[in-house]
Order: sequence, then structure tokens, then C-alpha cells
Amino acid sequence: MSGKLLRILWLQWRDVRHPWRGGAEFFADGLIRSLVHRGFEVTLVSSWFKGLPWKEHGDYQIVRVADHDRYILHVPKILRNFVKEVDVVVEDTSKVPLYTPFLRREKKPVIALVHHLNREIYFEELPPTKALLAYLMETFMPPLYTKCRQTCFVAVSKSTRNELIKMGATPEKITVVSNGVDANTYKPKTNSLMEQKAEKPLILYVSRLKKYKRPHHAILAFREVVKSVPEAKLVVVGDGDVMDELRRLSRSLRLENKVCIKGWVSTEEKVELMQKSWVLVQTSKKEGFGLTVLEANACGTPAVGYDVPGLRDSIRHGETGILVPSGDVETLAEAITTLLLDDGFREKLSRNALEWSKQFSWDRSAEEFEKVVEGR
Repeated sequence: MSGKLLRILWLQWRDVRHPWRGGAEFFADGLIRSLVHRGFEVTLVSSWFKGLPWKEHGDYQIVRVADHDRYILHVPKILRNFVKEVDVVVEDTSKVPLYTPFLRREKKPVIALVHHLNREIYFEELPPTKALLAYLMETFMPPLYTKCRQTCFVAVSKSTRNELIKMGATPEKITVVSNGVDANTYKPKTNSLMEQKAEKPLILYVSRLKKYKRPHHAILAFREVVKSVPEAKLVVVGDGDVMDELRRLSRSLRLENKVCIKGWVSTEEKVELMQKSWVLVQTSKKEGFGLTVLEANACGTPAVGYDVPGLRDSIRHGETGILVPSGDVETLAEAITTLLLDDGFREKLSRNALEWSKQFSWDRSAEEFEKVVEGR
């Protein structure tokens, strides 16, 4: 980086301490920490949640304004209060675009960070009127942002880049910045990847428990898996508005003694589960990239997931995991069963997954992002 201190105003609906945090928030936290270590100064402005302070300062400053639903209404005020003191604005578009390029009075450069485009997911997760508004705002965002001066996109995967282009964004204004993984936290417990595994087959699901993530597919597939591997167990980690539904499903399938729905767990427990698990399962309709796949890989655990945007970027089919057709629960179950029963294949994928994860770090992501900032 040049000798000049570069100051970033980062706008994001939620920060990493928000109870509804997910991959986008962990991405921001990992990337921002590495940017700060490279000499950047970052202020992240997000929504407030009961129990969180309005301001806090660690490696970077977090300022919270209003609650989640009203956050977007405060964006003009946020820009008025902060933009004069920064060199560049980063807008995370992962929930609903904030349209900062059109609200900035000071014409500071804007980098629009895109994890994935929600599209039809809005209609699954939001009331109809809100869903339609969010859908239209997202639909017009790629071509409109492209036309704005000093505005560019950062996509977290090739899948997201391709989707932006299909929706009208100029390819030359899109840069892919990879996810990272903290290899000091996510790592194997022992040099022998198979020795760290649970004695009996352990399947792990880690994600926000939202309808579009389809966590119930993991349970439905598990119902078929235990027919061939009766000693197997499924652990579900994450929180969200379908948790109770998942518990009811487990009971209705008489799997409550084999399916453990833990909710949120500490990072330490998550790492331990990833180390002990034989396979990670991902069933989302789409992801930006699939950060939990990288985290599990870094612990020496392969993944089985649907062949959808994001997951097809993070899972190398037949090398670090297995991709199956989206929504095909039967084939998903067959892939999981194959991995559980074939020790040699599972060990090969585990080793490959660990090596694959070594290509990703937050320092590398920060270096890629820094080039975008300096070339804005």
C-alpha cells in the first residue's frame, strides 16, 4: 500500500456481533481485520440490536444506528456524517442494496460488495410488498451502479460475477475477491486427519437456519443415510427462524435421538465439530461462496453440497467434496452414504480439501481488495 493512510467507510446491514450474523458478516470481519493490519482505517456502520453498544472499537470501529428494519432509512445521514472523513465507501449489498452511489453528496468512490443476488429468495423470506420492493431494488442495481462514476463491484465468487453480468453490470467493473479462512483457528487437531474423526460417522450442517438454505434437506437425506449407516449422527449448527420446524421434522421422522440441533455454538466448539465430522453438508439454493465449506476443509473435512452458485465455487467435485443436483435429496443421501462407507475415498477428499483451503487467507483477500481500492 502507498504511504498514505486510506480510510474506509463500510456500510453493512449487520455486523459480526449481530445475532443474525452469517457468512457476509464473517467475511467483512475477516477482511476488515486484515485491511487494518495492512494500514487501513475502517469504520463500519451497521444496524443496532438490543444488548449491543451503539459504538465499540477493537481492530476497527463499529457504529450502530437504528434497528435492522430502519437501517436503510439512515443511509443518507450516515453518508453526511462520515463521508467527508473517508477516502472510499464500501457498500455491502448482501441484504438489499443501499444505493449509496446516488446518495453521496461528496463524490467519494463506492465499492459495492456482492455476495450473491437474492432474486426469488426475497419472496420466500419477506412479506410480499417488502419482497417486491427488495427484488426491484436488486434488479436495477447492477446496470445503474455500472453507469455511476467512481463505482465498481467486488464479487466474492465467479458465480456472483457471472450473475452480475447477466443482470447488466459491465464486466470490466467487477473484480472477484476470494473468501479467506483463518488457518490459525480452523486447522486439523492432529497430523493424521482420520485419527481426529469421531469414532462413529458424524455428519455436520453449519449455516443460518433460513428457508432458502434448505436445512430440512439435510435431515431428509439423513433419514436415507441411516438405512445404510445406522450408527451415523447428524449435528445441525446455526440459528434462524426455521429451527423449531427442524426439530418437529426430526421428531416426525423419529430421528430425534440421531439428529442434534445445537443452535449457535462458540467458534471453539464449531472448530471441534468440524475436526471430528466425517463430512459437511450444504443444501442452500445459492451461496456467495460457501465460507463454512472452506472452514471445514481447513479442518480436514470434505463437503457434500448442491451444485448451485457459490457452492460450485467452493467445492471441487470429486476432489474436495461432491456436488449433486440442486434439490435432489435422494442423490444427496447417496453421496453422503458413499463418503461414509468408502474410507479410502473419504481420506483422499479430506487431504485434498485441506490442501485446497491453504489457497485462501484473509491476508490474500485483503491484498486483492487493496488493489481494487487503490485502482478505484
